[in-house]
Amino acid sequence: MSIKLSIMMTSMLGVLALTGCQTPLKSMAFNQSVGEPPITLVPDIPDSDGDGVLDAIDECPETLKHTVVDVKGCTVVIEGGDALEMEFNGFFPLMSSQLADSYDVEFKKIEEKLSEYPEATVFIFGHVASSEMNEDVLATFGFESLPRNRALIVKNMLVLDHGIAAERIHTYDCSNKILAIDTESIDRNFKALNLKNIQSKQSRVTLRGSSEVSNLNDLKYISYSRMYGEYAKRCKLFE
Repeated sequence: MSIKLSIMMTSMLGVLALTGCQTPLKSMAFNQSVGEPPITLVPDIPDSDGDGVLDAIDECPETLKHTVVDVKGCTVVIEGGDALEMEFNGFFPLMSSQLADSYDVEFKKIEEKLSEYPEATVFIFGHVASSEMNEDVLATFGFESLPRNRALIVKNMLVLDHGIAAERIHTYDCSNKILAIDTESIDRNFKALNLKNIQSKQSRVTLRGSSEVSNLNDLKYISYSRMYGEYAKRCKLFE
């Protein structure tokens, strides 16, 4: 099964300044539940045209391959598009930093768009559910490990598996500071994965790619402040 990737194109111009980043760690997908084997999620739900939108809700069921679609599965029309704004949400089982193989299609689309916009900056925000921050977790793994490991897993996938330069990617620890997100476009994906132990919308990584925003501490326009302001305020840059 494929999970929907939401991409929004804008025509606003901005200043892009790429910043450095540490050398990526070797990709490591693991389950932090002691003694438990890795969880593999393979929901048996059809997506005939492979656009990331399930057949049951796909209003454009014969979308061409490698086409950017909206939440209804219909092709996004780019009008004067010279800028990129892209968002992806990937969900994890509780206490795990292993991302499901079913997200592979989404990462291929992310790679295509980031290759099309080679100067775009990537922001990866690692989240955890409040239930993942109890005393046992703190004693065993430490407060910062889970959200950071989730963000690093996604970064390493982009760098090692999809050839995205590490210096383009910035990773953030959002800990258990719950951020409001547009659940309308991801509820169906969350529910599908929930059949295989996904229990919280906050057990996730949020990825945003932008050709206009390169520094969350320098948001020049109101529209960008609305999109990134909460992340800048609540999340901590760590790599």
